[in-house]
Formats: sequence, structure tokens, C-alpha cells
Amino acid sequence: MRICYHSSPSDSLANLVSLANCVGIAAELCEVENAAALIAALEDPSAPSIGGVVLDVASLKELCSQDELEKATTLICDREVSVLLLTTGVDASSDRFLQVLTNGVVLKGHHAGKPSRLEFPGGTGDLAGELSSLSYSREPCDAIGLTLSSSPNVNVIAKVGESPSFVRVRTSNASVFVWSSFRIFDVFRPLAAEKEFEDAADEYVPAIVFLRYAFGDRCWHNPTPSAGLIIDDPLLNQHYGFINFPKLLGSARAFGYHVTVAFIPWNYWRSRRKAVQWFVDHSDCFSICVHGCDHTRNEFRSADYNDLLSRNFVARQRMERHEQRTGISWEPLMVCPQEQYSLEGLRAFSDSRQFLAAVNTACIPREGSVNGLRAADLLQPAQDAFFGFPVFKRHYWQDMSVFAMALFLGKPAILVEHHEFFREGPGGVEEFVSRLKQLSPKLRWNALFETVIRTDLRRRSETGNWEIRFFTDTFHLEHESADGVEYRLTRRVPEKTIVRRVTVNGTDATFTREHDNLHLRLRVAKPQTLKIQVEAEPIQAINPYSSGLKYRASVAVRRGLSELRDNVIARNHFAFKAARSLMRLLRQTGG
Repeated sequence: MRICYHSSPSDSLANLVSLANCVGIAAELCEVENAAALIAALEDPSAPSIGGVVLDVASLKELCSQDELEKATTLICDREVSVLLLTTGVDASSDRFLQVLTNGVVLKGHHAGKPSRLEFPGGTGDLAGELSSLSYSREPCDAIGLTLSSSPNVNVIAKVGESPSFVRVRTSNASVFVWSSFRIFDVFRPLAAEKEFEDAADEYVPAIVFLRYAFGDRCWHNPTPSAGLIIDDPLLNQHYGFINFPKLLGSARAFGYHVTVAFIPWNYWRSRRKAVQWFVDHSDCFSICVHGCDHTRNEFRSADYNDLLSRNFVARQRMERHEQRTGISWEPLMVCPQEQYSLEGLRAFSDSRQFLAAVNTACIPREGSVNGLRAADLLQPAQDAFFGFPVFKRHYWQDMSVFAMALFLGKPAILVEHHEFFREGPGGVEEFVSRLKQLSPKLRWNALFETVIRTDLRRRSETGNWEIRFFTDTFHLEHESADGVEYRLTRRVPEKTIVRRVTVNGTDATFTREHDNLHLRLRVAKPQTLKIQVEAEPIQAINPYSSGLKYRASVAVRRGLSELRDNVIARNHFAFKAARSLMRLLRQTGG
């Protein structure tokens, strides 16, 4: 992508270059000294192959006379090229530039106040994708709006408050996009919280929309949008709290979705094959994953690396014993209790190699403000910046916007709920599934394990080959083309991790290491699914997991009280109110 500017590039342009790189597009900063140089840059025969051009209105606005701007407009309109006019200020010179290059469709920019919402109007699904018709919270800071003529040749893609801020103007050949923003998000700036990124979508989503429109499959993208449902905590009884599993799994079969229970390993001895055979018979739409080890408060937020490491092995052993007893297979995915985990917890997950990934509502460890997670990491389907261990994000359902944004960014749309969500039966899930299908008709509902091992980012190179980023040690690559294709695959694996071997369909494959990345190349000649396995040496705990009688008793009491809450108190209105009042009183008194 060519970014044309005059004098020196602004911080916004530097941030746009970084954002383009994250999306998979190499951006070339092209300094133009005068109007003739700008015209020459637009006349460059290589410009159409570049695919997209950005004109920095703030630095170019005084460079051209009216005639020169009109000549530039003619050059743009005569080509099949996508042009982004980036305006980061409000003044008469910028207005003139925008008016001429949009053939009078964009009249001017204006101060739009400090709106708290970003909206993607309906009817722009070909541009905004899953975001069309939805709105998002926005940090209420200064914004720029666009004043438009009544031309039929304009599509409003995004609005801040009531003001258009990102539009497409259609010409005979070219598509001219105008994006007005005081800032472009710095995707490499360390984040103190994910909300910083989530509340600034107006500072990066327009760039992603433009890049995808201009470059198509040369941008990183997830070709298989997917969804999942996790229910935390239940025992494997046909009824738990408000959940009626026969009705729920009957609904899952009828509506084509999959239910995953986050099962607490401590409960492994409480399930019996005869009692849970019904769940085994519904394995097409039901599965379990791992929910902590003992499910004690902050058990994975500890800074005790050895204890964390040993808990991983114990949790896995318990799940294996549960499978042996009941016949219910389990998925090696970790859901951390209360979404709490530390940086050392992630290191232990990575080093133990007992689980493929974590699935949590939080992608940043609790001390994340000092750990340097960046927006660039959150643009991927799974955040694997720490030790190469992937964290897939899940969401509670308040509205569809968070799931639409997940799908837009190439992430699985994973819903998490507790038993209270099913107070009125499975109708809430059925509505969710229906609305999600409207957002993404090609959406896949698989077991969560299948979703995780089939999630990747890919892009087509200029040579026609493909680059793929995958996130888990077990990865299934679906090759659907009858044509021969070469893939270059990359998985983030810590440099110190000992990789025993990499196999493709059970056969050893040649791989290379480069710092924290593992690479391999594959040539595929016919449609098939390739099963790729990275086998790494697990690090064992120095001391085995141990717990005294008092600790074991406290875990048992905690589990008993939780089940009393879910199965009795929650279903009794007066008992539930009394319990809530007692808990509130205890918090107020420090108890």
C-alpha cells in the first residue's frame, strides 16, 4: 500500500503503517515534495498492482492548486483502484481537498463533539461485514464528522454519534474512501486493559475495512468463522440448577449448536457411567473441558510457578480418570475459575503442555498492565503473546455486538453462561444461535476443541501461495482446492521450549525455528485435511501437588455451598434474596 504525504509523516501515519502490517499488508510511505510529484505517484504504472493508495489530507492539503487537484481526481477516477483520504483535522484547506477528490460528495469536516457511541449503519454488509447495523461504546473524546451532499454515490460505513466519519464514494472505476479521525490507534502500544482497545474501534476498524476491500485475501483472515457455547460449573446430572439437560441437548440437536460444559476436575469422582450414559449418547452435541483444578479462588492467579505447574498435571490426571470411569471424553482446554490467572499461570500452562489453550473472558493476566500486551495481539483469533500459549476470548450475552466484532476480527464467537441463563429453558440459546447465523450465514458450530484446532489466520502471497498462522499444538489444516498449493505455516513457540518433532498426518515433517516462531512448509496437491502435531517436551513440577486435610475439606465445603446455591437457593426466591443480602452484608463488614 502506498501512503502519500508531504514533509514528514505524522504519528497517525506511522500508526497506520503498523496497523496495515498487522493486517498483512506492507505499507510504503511515499513522500511527495510538490503537486507534480503527487501526480506522478498517482500516474505510476505500478499503482494499480499496489491495490490501495492513502492520501494524507493534513500534509497534502496546501500542495495542489484547484486545477492540480482536479487532475488528480481524474487520474484516480480513471483507474480501478481504492483510495483512502485520511483527514485528521478540520479546516478550509482540508475541506477543499475533500470536496474536489470526492467530486463534491464530501463537503467538509466538522467537530463532532465527544460522542460515546460508534455506529455502523445497516446496508453496508459488503463493507462493514458483521458490524453492519450494530453500535459500540466509544471513549468520549473529540471526534471529526463529515458533512455530505445528497449524492446517491456515497455509502456511510461508520458514524460517531450522529455524524458520518467513514464513507465510500463510488466513481466510474475507483472507490474513494474518506476516514475522519483525530487519531489512529497505536497497535504496538502496551495496554493496561482490553477496554482501551475495545472502546477505540473508530480508530482502527475503518483501516481494516479499507485494507480488506483493497487487498482481499492478501489480508490476514480466518476462513472458517465458528461459534461455541460454554456453561461453567455444572455436575453431570440431567438437571443442574435451572438447566434441564435433556431439553437443552434436544434443542442443540434441533438447532445445530454444540454445548460444552466447563467441568471442575475435583468432581471427577462424583460422576458414574450409568448416570452419565445419556451424555455419552449425545456426544455429537455435548462435550466437557477443564474448569480449573480444585476451583478455588485465584488458584491460577498464584505466583507459585511450581504449584501452578503441578496443578496442571493433577487437573489432567483427574479428567483422564473421569473419562476412564464414565466414557465421556474431554477436551484439553482450560477455563480459569473467575477468569483469574497470572503471568506465571500462563507460563505454567505453556511449559506443562497439558492443555492446548485457555478460553476466558479476559485475555490479559491480572498484572497485565506491566506485561505489555498490545492491540496487535488482540487482533488475532487467539492472544498468544505470553509464552506462545493461546487464550481464546469468550463473552457473556448482553447484545450481539461483541460477537459480531469477534467474527469481524476473525475470532470464534464463544458464548459463556451459567445455569441462571436457562431459567426459561433453552429459548435464549436458540435466539442467540439464530441471530448469530444472521450475522454470519457460513458460521460453523463444532465442539469447542474442533473450533480451536481449526482456527487459523491465512493470507495469499503475491506468488499465489499461502501463509498460515496457527495457534495450538494440534492443528487441522483444511485444504479444499483441487489445485496444488504451497503453505508456509507458523506457530509461536517459546525459543527455550524443546520441540521433539512435528508431524503431518503422523509422518515426521521438517521444521525450522526462528526466535519464538516455528515454521514448516507443505505442498498440498488435492483436497484433504492435514493433521499437524507439534510435540514439545513438557516441564515437570519439581515437587508434586499436595494438599492437607484442611485444604481438601475447604474445597469440599466450597463445592457443597456452590451446589446448594445453584440447586436450592437460586430456585427459591426468598432464600435467594436472603442469601444475596447476607453476602452484601459480609462484603460491607469485610467478612
